[in-house]
Amino acid sequence: MATPVPLYRLGRLLALLRLKRLALRAFGRLTRADPRHREAWSCAGFLLAERGRLEEALGAFEHARALEPGDARAHFNIAFLQQRLGRDAEALEGFRRSLELDPGLQRAERALAHSLERLGRA
Repeated sequence: MATPVPLYRLGRLLALLRLKRLALRAFGRLTRADPRHREAWSCAGFLLAERGRLEEALGAFEHARALEPGDARAHFNIAFLQQRLGRDAEALEGFRRSLELDPGLQRAERALAHSLERLGRA
């Protein structure tokens, strides 16, 4: 099996070439070989979300967040998927946490406002 760095580079290259199914396969191999590779989990999450596999993407982003709990973008990615799945109440906490970690994360501000509006709490 290839080492983690070449697998990560291969996955990124395949994603750039829009060979997303193959990229997802590379990131899957990488996360099995090195379950602590946060970037591979995040990349897999994005690719899964693009394919409409939102629950699986949510799991991948949760793995990434577990590996680096202080990463604002990991919290945002999870909250964004929760919002897309119609789980606005759950998403609120993630958006708030991402803003605590990175107050300049404007996407989180907009998404938080959107969830609050959908919940009638604007």
